[in-house]
Amino acid sequence: MSRFPLLYEFNQALSSAKDASSIFYTAMAFLEEVIEIKNGLLGLLDRATEEVVIEEVYGPGLQGVKGNRCRLDEGKSGEAIRLDCSMVISEVMKEPLLQGMDKEIQRPDLSFMCAPLRWGDISLGILGIYHPHHSAGEEGLKLLGIVASFISPALMIMRWGEETSLDEILWRKLETAVERMDLHTESQGTLMADVISLVERTLIITALKKADYVQLTAARFLGINRNTLRKKIKELGISLP
Repeated sequence: MSRFPLLYEFNQALSSAKDASSIFYTAMAFLEEVIEIKNGLLGLLDRATEEVVIEEVYGPGLQGVKGNRCRLDEGKSGEAIRLDCSMVISEVMKEPLLQGMDKEIQRPDLSFMCAPLRWGDISLGILGIYHPHHSAGEEGLKLLGIVASFISPALMIMRWGEETSLDEILWRKLETAVERMDLHTESQGTLMADVISLVERTLIITALKKADYVQLTAARFLGINRNTLRKKIKELGISLP
């Protein structure tokens, strides 16, 4: 089953995030809905010290790790960032970033997973979750990597004030998402149509909101005629107030 509808909803929610904290909580709410995670963390790179710092936590089990730091040459989390690869951390007691976590979540049926946050060649930090079902770890790890790729551009722009063109934002997002997909099974042959539909929906909904839902104004803004806009609204199932 394609994840594009759920990812579309997540992307819409992400567009209203105002800072790194709201980006993180939007991501955690999405992951909790999809794979029932209850605890997560956001570690961002302190460029002055070249250390990852836990700046945000989600859920009761990881409250004690906020503020923890580690160098990029420490622990599995540092390795995940260096290698740009999502990982499962089995020896949580030895992980610098996880010191001080609640003992209630140190159970064999829980998997701690982390995915690197990256913008092009720039390391931003790490996104981590406790997955409640150890047997479903591979699926959770894959989804975590996709979510990390979605939030990385927003974190880069909001946290470091990076001025980036729309072309580059779209390029980076799509390139990273496609790289993480299985070439033969993931898209089910509908990748092009799914992405085009996703972009069209986002543009039309955003233009309509900007134009206070005056369709003629929105159509002119988009560079299409009103009849085409009406047709697209119907085809894409866009609800109007």
